[in-house]
Amino acid sequence: MAIFGTIMVMVAIFDVAWGLTTVAIGSQLQLVAEQLDDNKIGMALGGFIHSLTLGVFSLSGVETGAHARELLATLARPAYLAEVGWTRVGLSLIGCVFGVLLMARVRGAMVCSLVWAVVILIWTIWVTIRIWAVATSALGDPLQGEGLPMFIVEMVLHFLWPAALATRMTVALARREAAGWR
Repeated sequence: MAIFGTIMVMVAIFDVAWGLTTVAIGSQLQLVAEQLDDNKIGMALGGFIHSLTLGVFSLSGVETGAHARELLATLARPAYLAEVGWTRVGLSLIGCVFGVLLMARVRGAMVCSLVWAVVILIWTIWVTIRIWAVATSALGDPLQGEGLPMFIVEMVLHFLWPAALATRMTVALARREAAGWR
């Protein structure tokens, strides 16, 4: 169990960094979205003047704002990225605590780790379903080899690791039960 606990802590530390990066990106995209929203009247006016003068007269930033709006439309909602990031940070910190408890061989740590792994699997499947279209449009289709390294990291961290942990905890708990331990 000490090996699984150590791996759990290391993966959790990596995932906390990943989650905080997601939060930072979501926060920055939220600021861009707010700026675009605050300047939508000026951008509409600039676009009207640009089209009225057949492109001869152009106001600065109108095309940039239009491109930024198009880019934001292809990404996940910025607030959603922050929500996913904070949830990932929270779940990872809980996983870190359970990993330390596994390393210390604390009674009940295996059951807690099993429940945690199942919750992580369910949460990952839910998030993946909600964001699949955005991920494949941004990173490419993994079935065609596009963005494959990122999808492999995501698959290992959020599908295979919790599945392996849940399997190992189930086997260990079954052995304990068969041996008559409590």
